[in-house]
Amino acid sequence: MDSEIFDIMIREYEDLNKKNNIERDQRIKKVYELVPEIEEIDDQISIIGSNTLKKIFDDPDNRDAKKEMDDKFRILSQRKKELLLKNNIPSDYDKIKYKCELCQDTGYIEGEGRCSCFRQRMIDLLYEKSNMGELLKSQSFDKFDDDFYSKSKVKGYDNSPYDNMMNIKKYCKYFCDSFDKPSKSLMFYGDTGLGKTFMSSCIAKEIMNKGYSVIYIRAMRLFKLFDDDRFGRLDNGLEWLYNCDLLIIDDLGTEINMKSNTPYLLELINERMDNGKKIIINTNYNFDGLEKMYSKRLTSRLMESFDVMNFYGDDIRRQKLFKKK
Repeated sequence: MDSEIFDIMIREYEDLNKKNNIERDQRIKKVYELVPEIEEIDDQISIIGSNTLKKIFDDPDNRDAKKEMDDKFRILSQRKKELLLKNNIPSDYDKIKYKCELCQDTGYIEGEGRCSCFRQRMIDLLYEKSNMGELLKSQSFDKFDDDFYSKSKVKGYDNSPYDNMMNIKKYCKYFCDSFDKPSKSLMFYGDTGLGKTFMSSCIAKEIMNKGYSVIYIRAMRLFKLFDDDRFGRLDNGLEWLYNCDLLIIDDLGTEINMKSNTPYLLELINERMDNGKKIIINTNYNFDGLEKMYSKRLTSRLMESFDVMNFYGDDIRRQKLFKKK
C-alpha cells in the first residue's frame, strides 16, 4: 500500500478513537449532571469492585467476598436501571459508539485481517490522490459499451474496430490481474475519441480497488510541473510521480516545446522502469509522429518497455452526440 495513504489512515483511526472517547465522556458527564445519583452509584460500584479485588488478592479462597460483591452489584445495578428508565436515558450511554462496529474503529479484525471499512477508506483516499475525479465514477470495465465499435473491417487493418477493442480490453484486464508481476507498461495511441482515456480509467479503477496508488496527469500539466520543480516553485518535489504504483500520462504530444521536454520525460520513464513502476501513456501519435516531436531515443525506449495498442474506428464522442439529436 502507498505509505503516505497508510500513514493518513492510521492517523485517521487514532483521531477517530480519541473522538469516540471524548464523546463517551461527554455523555457520561451530561448524565451525571442530570441525575447525580447515577454518578454516586458508579462510584460505589468502582469502590466495591476495587475493595473486593484486594480481598481476593490477599486471600484467593475468599468466596464470601465475591458473593458479597455480586449481591451489592445487583442492588446498585437495579437502582441504576430504574433511574435510567425514569429519566429516558439510554442504557448504553456510557459505551463507546463506534463508526464501525465490526472492528471497533481499529481497522483490523482479529483472525480476519483488515476490516472492510479500512479497505474502503483506502480506496477512497487513493481515488482522491489520483487526480481522476469524476472519471472514476463513470468509467469502468463494467460500463464499457462495445456498440460504438464497428464489426466491419477497416482498410489497412487486419481486425475490425470491434475485434481490436475486444483484444485490447482482454489484455487490459490481464494487465490489472497481473499488476503485481513484472510486465511491460502500456502505450495507447490513435485518434481522439476512441476510448484511450476511458480504458486508462478502467485500469486505474481496477488497480486502486486492489490497493495500489495511481496518479493521472495530462502531459501539459506534467511538463509544467517539471518547469516548476526546476525553478524551485514546488514545495514537495515530484517524488509522487516517481513513486506511485501506476502513472497515467494523458494526451502526450499536445504540450508545447516537445524537444526541450524530452530529457525530463526520458528521465521519468527510465527511473520508473528501473524501479519496476508501470506507466500508461495515451497519445494521438504513432512512433513516427512521436519521434519527430521528441527524439528517436524516446521512441526506442517506448518500443523496448511498452506494449503498444492502436485504437481505431469511429469517434465515440461524435457517435454519442448524434445519438442525442
